[in-house]
Amino acid sequence: MKFMSRPKPIGFSKEKASRVLGEKAVDVLIASSPENVFYTCGLPVRAAENNPILFALSNQYPTIVAVYKDGSESMVTWALYNATLSWIEEVQGILTPEHAMDTIIPLIKKHGFERGVIGIEPLMPYYQYEKLRKAFPDAKFRVSDDLFMDMRISKSKEEIKRIKESTRIAEKAIEVMVENVAEGVSDFDFLKIAKSIVIEEGAAGVDHVTLAIGNSDPEAPGTGVKMKPGDITRFDIGAIYRGYNSDVSRHAFLGEVPSGIQEAFDAAVEVQKACVDAIKSGADPKEVSKAAQDAWQAQGRKDPVFITLHSIGLQTEEFHWLDPMRGVSPRKFVENAVVDIEAWSLHSNVGLVGNEDTYVITSSGCERISQLDMKIFIV
Repeated sequence: MKFMSRPKPIGFSKEKASRVLGEKAVDVLIASSPENVFYTCGLPVRAAENNPILFALSNQYPTIVAVYKDGSESMVTWALYNATLSWIEEVQGILTPEHAMDTIIPLIKKHGFERGVIGIEPLMPYYQYEKLRKAFPDAKFRVSDDLFMDMRISKSKEEIKRIKESTRIAEKAIEVMVENVAEGVSDFDFLKIAKSIVIEEGAAGVDHVTLAIGNSDPEAPGTGVKMKPGDITRFDIGAIYRGYNSDVSRHAFLGEVPSGIQEAFDAAVEVQKACVDAIKSGADPKEVSKAAQDAWQAQGRKDPVFITLHSIGLQTEEFHWLDPMRGVSPRKFVENAVVDIEAWSLHSNVGLVGNEDTYVITSSGCERISQLDMKIFIV
């Protein structure tokens, strides 16, 4: 009988985990959300998988991972699932939520952390926290989203490879949508195109389809609005490829683009370029924000520009270095992080006009992942 070898970690690193937990003085870190469980064990626990059964049944058979300060791990998961699909060797099967907690608690005790510092997620189900708190009355509990982000923000070669493919798929969907821009085409038509192309190109599913025709609401497409001459579209697509997301946006115009719209778009592209020039490992987001605003004003713009710089990985917007609502983060840019750069201006009867592309931070600066021309597509 032939046995499959266990897979290698995708982005998780025992050495990185040990360093991060040591720096923050956390003894054991508990992963309970789909993103962090996937990151720490590799099992297909997310909503978009070849078979998302572990996600669908997570209320009955939760997968929980404990990461210890030496980088080793324990996991509990559904007893009927093939746990050898994970690289974790210390695994026990469970059959109920209560069984999951009654199983993970002895594993933590086995590693000697009854009185240690236990890091948890803010999204951890309350029943899990309650069981842990009662089982470890002498332990200190700490909400530890920052630890997971410290581990996840700098991507491995495999993670970057998957994000690049996810981006290619999203851009292919945009290209096909642009090819289908015509009078009478509805947002329902574009939704079908986007979702079908994403699957046909090899992704497990769609992360988001932000779609507008004219002044329709891009966050809530599917109202039946149809294109007419003089309409601008916004196609903002995210695919999910082997767990990893993408985020790309482009406009297409049915007719001649008004000069005001074209000028705003061109200025947004200049903001993107300024961000690319300023972003490098160790750069302060405040410096990048200033460079972006300077580039906008250098185009003679008096209106506000809305700039967002966010990390992409297991989530489309897993971390924000800069955005109009949250301001500027103190966390500096790091090598091998994947950053999405978007710049927008607001126009009456049109909405947001701008551009969005994805880059990976290298030792020398920024490498563009996106391949689409930085332009408004004219049909």
